[in-house]
Amino acid sequence: MIELIIELIYPLTIVLSLLLFGHSALLTKLGARQTYYFWLIVPLALLVYSCKLSFFSTSAQDEQLITTYLVAPKQVLQQGVALDWLMLIWLAGSLMIVGHGLLSYWCFQQNLQCSQVKEQVQVKLPNSLALYQSSHAHSPMLIGLFKQKLLIPEDFKVLYNQEQQTLILEHEICHFDRNDIYWNLLAYSFIALFWFHPLVWLAYFRFRRDQEISCDQTVLARKQTESRINYGKALLVAAETSPPLAFAQLSFKKYGAKNIMFERIKHIKTNKSYNGFSLAVVSLLSVSLLTSISYAGNLSAEQKVHANKKVALQPVIRIEPKYPTEAAEQGVEGSVVLKYNVDKSGKVTDVMVLKSVPEKVFDDSAKIALRQWQYDSGGVFHKDLLVQLDFVMSEDSVLASRDLLEKIKVSNH
Repeated sequence: MIELIIELIYPLTIVLSLLLFGHSALLTKLGARQTYYFWLIVPLALLVYSCKLSFFSTSAQDEQLITTYLVAPKQVLQQGVALDWLMLIWLAGSLMIVGHGLLSYWCFQQNLQCSQVKEQVQVKLPNSLALYQSSHAHSPMLIGLFKQKLLIPEDFKVLYNQEQQTLILEHEICHFDRNDIYWNLLAYSFIALFWFHPLVWLAYFRFRRDQEISCDQTVLARKQTESRINYGKALLVAAETSPPLAFAQLSFKKYGAKNIMFERIKHIKTNKSYNGFSLAVVSLLSVSLLTSISYAGNLSAEQKVHANKKVALQPVIRIEPKYPTEAAEQGVEGSVVLKYNVDKSGKVTDVMVLKSVPEKVFDDSAKIALRQWQYDSGGVFHKDLLVQLDFVMSEDSVLASRDLLEKIKVSNH
């Protein structure tokens, strides 16, 4: 898992850097709604980077490689899997992020004490969305993951006039229609997976701001100037108090700090609509970027395949062959070259002696030990691997420098 996370840092950094540094230009040329949709390029980039496409594959000549190990008498070695501290640190951070989110959500639900609103409101709600109120809610918001509710504060009608109430509820319905709660869950999963990456945090908060601004623009798309002013006043009222911290909630004043509210009001005044030509250019650039990232991902995969051919697969558990007693007593040294396969589970199969010097002396010991080795195969079947086991009386033996690979011919069939 940690290998995949590390591998995805490269495309993730590129895409987030482009989105964050080019964000102002996107807002200026495309408007808030189209800019918000362009955040979809982040999961798409990681997806295309991970997918292996056949038309990107390249061919390379297979190479037979050999790994050499020294086997000394009276030496017993069993190498287990080393403790991966990097994996543990990443996992601890991810669990803390997920745990904090779940705890926040649970605490919020425990204190909610909401009741369903029976009277009619000015806005027609979707059939699957029910209206609730609570004294613990400071702003209208959507709650729930599976059965969503539109929650309003008990003093909602006191805080806002009739038109403001309508506009605010339309804002929340916009979140509901776009399934923004689930997009937020996906964004939060990026935080949990890449919590160590500063650009991920910056992008998360920028994404949430764009989410609110795009809903503002949707609600006010065909509204008159007076309605825009009225909506801006509602934002200022909402900014007077801080929103409750709750996981997976969407609030009219979520991220309601004054500077963010001022940004929303600024976009309400400009009412920027997208430019068709700019949208076409940015879309073309996005497709080109995704294509480049896909090519880079497939090139990286090809390089890994070739690297596996140039650097032999290493065992995570290696049982040292037993030095034959008679050979040790007589001071006989030798080497054995074996060919074998490693299945998807990492087990060694189909062990075969290709060459041994002297013949038959160390063959059985080498085969018995090799069959007990365990590899981290990555779920891939590895065929026709080679290993040379040198049976030496000491590490200074001249035998240690002998390579039998050039003296044998290995057939792939």
